[in-house]
Amino acid sequence: MKIGILGGTFDPPHAGHLNITLEAIKRFQLKKVMWLITKKNPLKDNNSFNDIVQRMKLCNEFIKKNKNIINIQYIEDKTRSNFLFDNIKYIVNKFYNNKYYFIMGADSFIKFNQWKKYNQILNKLSIIVVNRPSFSMKSLNSMAAKKLEKYKSLDICIKTKQHRWYFLNTKGMNISSSRIKKTINAN
Repeated sequence: MKIGILGGTFDPPHAGHLNITLEAIKRFQLKKVMWLITKKNPLKDNNSFNDIVQRMKLCNEFIKKNKNIINIQYIEDKTRSNFLFDNIKYIVNKFYNNKYYFIMGADSFIKFNQWKKYNQILNKLSIIVVNRPSFSMKSLNSMAAKKLEKYKSLDICIKTKQHRWYFLNTKGMNISSSRIKKTINAN
């Protein structure tokens, strides 16, 4: 079964998360997408608005009408890590009969080469990089894109055992949790 994983703090969840989830389901024919919630992004300042329990509740409310999305339980307490590599390894080892795709925004891919064991993540799953306004060209010209160039695929239907990364060009939405928090804090 083809399963997508969208990771993030989801603080708060928003239409952009839902949009890229549904687009990845459609374009890659994913059976389900998991929203993998992290307590804190290791590369960002900790400016949490909601605690992890509140974010889980908000995500469950946000996606309850979308049957193709599973909000998997917060697993950092099991892995004792907030690094994607450790959490992906846990998921893939626990549910090994599936083919996994990690879904990320182009803004996150810009710094992907700074992630823990980023070059080994493609040993576990494929990556779908979804464009975001004003970040697409930066991500395609990023150090991560250059280092992983040999794994890039332009063909979504490629039949290979080797994991790849794909750039998914969509209409894109210029919305982010950070922008939502700034707007709320300004009021």
